Amino acid sequence: MNNKIGEAENWHFAFFDRQNAFNELMSNEPKPPKKLTNEHNPIVCDNTPTPKKKEQEFEVMEYLEEVENLAMSLDFLDRL
Repeated sequence: MNNKIGEAENWHFAFFDRQNAFNELMSNEPKPPKKLTNEHNPIVCDNTPTPKKKEQEFEVMEYLEEVENLAMSLDFLDRL
């Protein structure tokens, strides 16, 4: 593995050379205009309470007994 250290260093230096060339090219590119901010028109909360939902009742499923039986049978199988 030590025989590849020089190869890795050469790759590393070549990478940084390319990165520096890329950065130099990008510095010549015109910068996009800054986006407008909302500093001049802040969002204000009016502290209006949110409406509450009606409580909903749910039906008990008919197969609940089947699920309990299945759970008990799986528990029994685990004990074997």
